[in-house]
Amino acid sequence: MERTFSVKLLFEHISSPESMPNKTFEETINIVRAPRFEDVDRLVKEHFKDVTYTNAFGEKTVIKLVMILDVFEMVDKIEESLEFAEVYSHHIILDEAVQLDRTY
Repeated sequence: MERTFSVKLLFEHISSPESMPNKTFEETINIVRAPRFEDVDRLVKEHFKDVTYTNAFGEKTVIKLVMILDVFEMVDKIEESLEFAEVYSHHIILDEAVQLDRTY
């Protein structure tokens, strides 16, 4: 039987060429169903591949999954149609360069 998890993720938005000198990150919380807690990591990595689009400045922007910040098993029953639904999002804009360890 599948269990329902709330998964907090961190994404980085990378634009090229850079029109703004700051870094932009996005924190989201998504619903993920998995048979076991140990399966969540694999399922998230399979689902959230890099996304590339052209932003409002005409730059190529890539959204990359940086890391899984937290996983929490939910006890409430959730409808089937909400798989990988985003239930929270927050952008973090930093004025200084930041080096992230992408070894998730």
